Amino acid sequence: MHPLLNIAIQAIRKAGSFIVKQYEFFNKNCIQSSHANDFIAKINEETYYIITTIIRKFYPLHTILTTWNKHKVNDLQHKKSICWLIGSIDNDINFIKQFPFFALSIAVFFKGHIEIEVIYDPIHNDLFSACRGKGAYLNGYRIRVSTTKNLYKAIIAISCSREKQHMIADLLKKFSNQCIYFRYTGATVLDLAYVAVGRVDGCVAIFLSNINYNNDLIIGTLIIRESGGLIIDFTGTNNYLLSGNIIAGNMKIIRTILPIIQ
Repeated sequence: MHPLLNIAIQAIRKAGSFIVKQYEFFNKNCIQSSHANDFIAKINEETYYIITTIIRKFYPLHTILTTWNKHKVNDLQHKKSICWLIGSIDNDINFIKQFPFFALSIAVFFKGHIEIEVIYDPIHNDLFSACRGKGAYLNGYRIRVSTTKNLYKAIIAISCSREKQHMIADLLKKFSNQCIYFRYTGATVLDLAYVAVGRVDGCVAIFLSNINYNNDLIIGTLIIRESGGLIIDFTGTNNYLLSGNIIAGNMKIIRTILPIIQ
């Protein structure tokens, strides 16, 4: 196993154990909604501390960033040193509402490329991982995207930022003539992991456009590629980090979805 991947897994599992305890605490104590955001912020901070403590023990000189501090994508792409990107709880609303679909994530960049990626669902104990050029895995077993060739009875995950929720109705209308099933978990990073393992056949995500802060769409891309899938934007290019729009899946599913959306 790649040494960076080994440390990433060790760190995210320990953080996941902490998250599960907080999830149970949140449920038992029925924290008021007015305090929920502060509670989530503290959890993210403690999770960051747990993960960074382990990383710095082995790699004290590496750069460590977080998605919630909104570091620019370009900053990551131009750093020549090894850089760790730690994701916040995705989705925090799911966590607050006790909807058991959320995940922690870590990506390791080197010279503008994602070398390592780990996504952990602590509730279901699902650990997705990928190392560039060495495949994608779920709990140590190799995974591949779905081989579904068309949208007939396909399952497509849809995801969007809060600011773009009004576009969901238009998106569903475009697929009105298709025999297709949609799922909305609210956790984009999990949706991408589910595409990689074939639990869903594709993913369509709509986020903020024309900005350099689409960190919510960074983590998950390596796992898609290493599982044999593709990820593009609504124009058919790989500029999804700038456009904020994603289509992910196998090549045939993407070729079917793209003209419908366009």
